[in-house]
This record gives sequence, C-alpha cells and structure tokens, in this order.
Amino acid sequence: PALQAAFDAGADIAEIDIRMTADGALVLMHDAALDRTTTGSGPLSAMTLAEIRKLDAGSWFGPSYAGTPVPTLDEVLEWSRGRLGLLIELKNFPDRDPAFVDRLISAIETSAAEDFAVPACFDHPTLAKLHHRHPGWALEMIVPCRLADPVHAARAAGATLLSLEPDFTVAEDIEALHAAGLSVLTTVTSPVQGRHLLKIGVDILESNDVGVAVSTLREYGAR
Repeated sequence: PALQAAFDAGADIAEIDIRMTADGALVLMHDAALDRTTTGSGPLSAMTLAEIRKLDAGSWFGPSYAGTPVPTLDEVLEWSRGRLGLLIELKNFPDRDPAFVDRLISAIETSAAEDFAVPACFDHPTLAKLHHRHPGWALEMIVPCRLADPVHAARAAGATLLSLEPDFTVAEDIEALHAAGLSVLTTVTSPVQGRHLLKIGVDILESNDVGVAVSTLREYGAR
C-alpha cells in the first residue's frame, strides 16, 4: 500500500529496506525487530518466511490497513515491473551473510529488474562485492557524513549514486561528483530547502512526504 500511494502521489522512485529471514527469504522490513510494525515480536532473522507471513503488518499504521502482510522482495519487483523505480537498501549487517547478496542478485535477475532496481547500502564493502559480480549495475552508496574524497569513495564501492545527508550536501562536492559522472540524492523537507538543493545540482530529491518532493520539482523546474 505504501508503494502504491507513493506511485499515485507522483513518485518516480521509492526506497525500500530488505532483511533476510531465517530460511533465506528477502522481505521488506526497516527494523531488525518485528515489534514496531507487525503483530510479531523479536528479531526478524529468527523467523521463517512462513511465520512472518502470518503477521499483520498494517494495523500499526491504521485500521484500514489491517491484515496487510509483510511483502517479499520478489513480490514488490513483480508489482513494480519498472513503473516505480526502487532503491533497495540492504539491511545485511551486522551478520553480513554472503547468502544475502546471492539472494538479492537472484531476485533482481529473475524479475529482470536490473533497469529499475538499485541496490543501496551503508556497508560499502557489500556494494563493492555487488559491483565485482555485476559491474554494469547501478548502485547507491549511503553516506552519513561528509567525505574528504567522495569520488574516490564512490569508485572504491562501485557506486553510481551517492545518498547524502542534507547538512552534508555541499555544492563543491556535487560539482566534483558530477564531473566524475556520478549522481547525488538527498532529502528535502520543504520547497524552500528544495530550491537550494536543486540550485546546487542535486539530481534526486527524496522525502517522507512525496508531495513535498513533487511540489518542489514542479515549482522550481524539474530537469
């Protein structure tokens, strides 16, 4: 439902988070624990897909979403079929099980989603492993700070897109990244802030409120 709402509101791309179940399935889940957003409790990694599918993942948000199951990555890729791009954040740490990357690659290849699914990670060595196996794939490097040499860091990870924190999104860094053929994403919280971000060259605006991003792009000239 959230992805459909984002699409209906005019989003071109959406970020999702994936974790791996005890039996190796990839499902959408931000938290390591099930407690906040489902009727389950404890770590997701300790439960099988069959057990997780019995949980209600919608009631916490509102009565009209009661009964919504935890979706698998395969289901979301099939649902999208490219109409909504997906930034797939890998929540593969702290375990860093190699099977996680294997399952991700299999899911993207099986769904022929290479053109609209972009793996993303805070764990940059994971991105480097993905790049080694699929050098043609777009990858998003999530950066929680300002790097001394963002171009070098991106090259080391094989990333083509950098997700920067708004406070560390600086014009001179964007200029250097663009000169290296790299793209920049950051978070917009208001049209006024968004105007500044577009002026300094940010390529992709994301927001918890799709309407803010869409209205910013419409008002200040999406390109």
